[in-house]
Amino acid sequence: MLSEMTTAYRQSNALFAFVESQAPLYLTIQDGKTVEQLAQLCHVSQDRFHRLLNYMQTLNVLTKKEDKFYLTEQSAALNDPNSLETLHIKFELSPSCWNCWSQYSASLSEMSSKSAFELHHNEKLFDYYSQKNNQDIKTTFDNFMAKLTHIMGDYIIQYMPLKGVSSVMDIGGGLGSLAKNIKAHYPHIQCHVMDQYDFTRKESEEITFMNGNFFSAIPSGYDAYCMKHILHNWPDNKAIEILKNCHEAMNDNSVLYVIEMIKEPHDPVSESFDLFMDALLLGIERNLAEFEFIAKQAGLAITNKYNINYTFTGSNHYIIEMRK
Repeated sequence: MLSEMTTAYRQSNALFAFVESQAPLYLTIQDGKTVEQLAQLCHVSQDRFHRLLNYMQTLNVLTKKEDKFYLTEQSAALNDPNSLETLHIKFELSPSCWNCWSQYSASLSEMSSKSAFELHHNEKLFDYYSQKNNQDIKTTFDNFMAKLTHIMGDYIIQYMPLKGVSSVMDIGGGLGSLAKNIKAHYPHIQCHVMDQYDFTRKESEEITFMNGNFFSAIPSGYDAYCMKHILHNWPDNKAIEILKNCHEAMNDNSVLYVIEMIKEPHDPVSESFDLFMDALLLGIERNLAEFEFIAKQAGLAITNKYNINYTFTGSNHYIIEMRK
C-alpha cells in the first residue's frame, strides 16, 4: 500500500505531460494516429514519446488498434482543450500548483503562517495570478471555474429556491457563469456579479458586473446573495469576515446561498481536497458543524441545505441557505 501511494505521483505527472503535449487534440475514440504521426504533430522525440503513449495505454487513457492509438471512452473529453477534465488537469497538475506541495510539510510548522503555495512562490495565490507573466495559468484557472460553474448550473438552478426573488448578487462570481444561468431560467431577476475586475461597472448579456472586494464591503439591497466556492478559499477568521460583510449587506428578508462541498467524515475525497485547499490558500473544506460555527460568528444561521446531486471528483455539493 505504501509503495503504491509513494509512486502514484508518476501517473499524475505522466498524464499532465500527455495533455501538455497536445496529443489528445489529434485523437478521438474513432480517429487514431500512429506514434510517428503523433510525434511529428507534437514535435517530440518519437522513441521517448512512444514510452509515454504505452503508459497511457496501461492507464486506460489510450487504446491501441493495430499501429494506431485512440482515446478511450473514459478519456474522450481530453480531445477538447476546454473540457472540464482537460482544464482540471492543466490547473491542478500545473507546476504552479504541483510544486507547492514540496513546501507543504514546512507550512505545517507552528512558526509558519503561510500556505505551501506562498512559501514556494513567495506570493499568495491570487497575488501570484495577478502578475502579467502568470496570465496563462490565471486564464486556465478562470476557465476551469467558469466551466465547473456552467456544468453545475443546471443542478444549482434545480434546487436553489428563487421563487419571489427579484434581484441576486453573485459574490466573487468571476466570469458570471452562475448569474447567466439564473438569468436564462428567470429572465425577470436582476443579476449582478461582484468580483475584482479592472473596471468599475459594465453590462454584458443582461448581467451587471461590478468591481468590489468582499473583505471591504458588499452592496446592499438584494433579495438573494450567493457565493460559490468562495468560503473554502479562506481560514475561519477570513471566512467569518466575509460572512459579516454579507450580514451587513442583507436586509431582514434577504437570503444567502453558499454553494460548497460539505466534508463528510472519513471521506478520502473531501479530506484530500481539504488538504489541497490548505496547501494552496490555507483554505478549508468544512463539515456542517464548521459551517454552522462560522455562520453563527457572523450573526447568521443555517436555515436549510439542499444536496444538488452533483459530484466533482466524487464529493457532493450543497446549497447552504443562511439568513440573519
